[in-house]
Order: sequence, then structure tokens, then C-alpha cells
Amino acid sequence: MTTNITSDIVTSLPEHMLSEILKHAASNSIADFINVKLCCKAFERASNYENVSLDRVSLVPWRKCEKGFQKRCKAANNAEALYRKGMINCFSRRKSESGLRYLKKATEKGHVEAVYTYGIILICLDGELRKQGLRVLSSLHLPKPNEGSSRMIASCRSKTEKFLRCMWVHVALTGPKGISCNCDCDIEEKPNHSTSTECQTWDASNDVGHCCDYCFWDREANVFCSLLRKYLVN
Repeated sequence: MTTNITSDIVTSLPEHMLSEILKHAASNSIADFINVKLCCKAFERASNYENVSLDRVSLVPWRKCEKGFQKRCKAANNAEALYRKGMINCFSRRKSESGLRYLKKATEKGHVEAVYTYGIILICLDGELRKQGLRVLSSLHLPKPNEGSSRMIASCRSKTEKFLRCMWVHVALTGPKGISCNCDCDIEEKPNHSTSTECQTWDASNDVGHCCDYCFWDREANVFCSLLRKYLVN
């Protein structure tokens, strides 16, 4: 009797509310998500792998249930799952074309770390792809110099390093060659933090100062490439 009453209550709820309950369950654990999804047909119909959280899933999952869950999310075009697949294919599995496609898909869905990574990779490829990368990165709408800008960059850097630390990195990038500009940039490299060395700082505490997008993202790309070399498997 109690089960029927509970089922009737769940069925009476709007689908968007059921989806929110499922998203909350997924943020706790995969097991909770699956159990809630299976408890009645209403939740099954409302289940949407595109929008669920992967916060409780390892960046590089080893457990069978995590692998299966992330695979379903990727198939549903979940932005975080697409970003993770792109990172692995680009830097671990040496499948750069496939990896870029996944990162592009995640970027088109507004995934911030995917925008950051995809844009920087394109900048490092130079030519027309460099210009495309700058257009991608401009979608982050970073006001410079600004504390909010620094926080967003720090968040992207932190997620990148956390990811690279979890996987075998077999591919590095060469930093952008840079271009001559007349923007009167006042970025100054700090002692012992040359972009050509492995000790380039990986925090966002240093002042951005006044600079154009070209110089700002050139420096960020060099820092990104330095981190890749740090975790590169010889």
C-alpha cells in the first residue's frame, strides 16, 4: 500500500522536478542515481544522462560501474563526459583528431574547462587555427585585469592539473610562436619563471596587467604546455 502511494506521489510530480531529484542523486553517488532511477517508471522516463553530474566519478574511472555510467553520459552528449574523453584522447591515447572533436562538442555546450583547453590547443597550432582558438577563448568573456578573471583561470588550471595527474600523458604541445603586436603590453616575466622552462608558475596569483588577447593567451598557452611536459611519460 505504502509503495503504491509513494509511486502515485512521484508520478504526480512534473518531469523537470524528477530530473532535478535524479541530478541530486547522481551528485551523491552513482549507486544512488541508479537506485532512484530504477525505483519507478516515472524516474526512468525522467532520467537524462546529458545533464547529470559526474562529480562522484573518477576523472579516469577504473571501476566497471563508473566506466559504464560515464559511457552513457558521453553517448548522451554530457558536456563533462565529452570533455574527459577529449582530454584522454588528446593527451593519453594519441588520438588528437578524435580528442579535438570531443573537446569541440563540449565547448559548444559551454563547458568552461573544455573551452579553455580546446582554445589553447588551437592557439598552439598557429595559422588560421590560432585565430580560431582566440575566438573560442573569447567566449569566456574574461575581463582583464580582474579578480574574477583570475579565479576562472585558476579554476581551469586546477582542473587541468588534477586531470593530468590521474592519467598517462604521452603527448605534449609546443607553445605558440607569438606574434608582433603594438598593444603596449606590460606583462613582465618574473625571475625564474621563464615560459621556456619547466618551472613556469601554475597559479593565477600573478598580475595580468594591461595586455591584448594575443599576449594574454600566448602566456597562458605556454604555462599550459609547461604543465603537460611536467606530467609527460618518457
